[in-house]
Amino acid sequence: MNQTKHFQDCENTMKDWQLWAENQQILNPEELPPLHFTPKDQKNKSAFKLFKLDHIVEVKKQHPEYGFKERLETLKHMWRNLSKDEKSVYVQKSKTIKILN
Repeated sequence: MNQTKHFQDCENTMKDWQLWAENQQILNPEELPPLHFTPKDQKNKSAFKLFKLDHIVEVKKQHPEYGFKERLETLKHMWRNLSKDEKSVYVQKSKTIKILN
């Protein structure tokens, strides 16, 4: 799949998700359920990407003034400082996703 098509698919999924949230009258973004990815989106999830999905909200809460680059740098720093045991959880999840897809 080319990147443009993939981007359009992700954009459409996000629009559907936002419409659902509006219909549910959820005004606080923190109350939104996590956006679930389709299997084709998940097959290339690295351990770091899974870690990032789990911790991005926490970083946004702690540093609302940060832009994308600063949040990403913070997440990279957090990832580098994880113990091997903590990282292995995400590595195993990543391997499982790749096997299932």
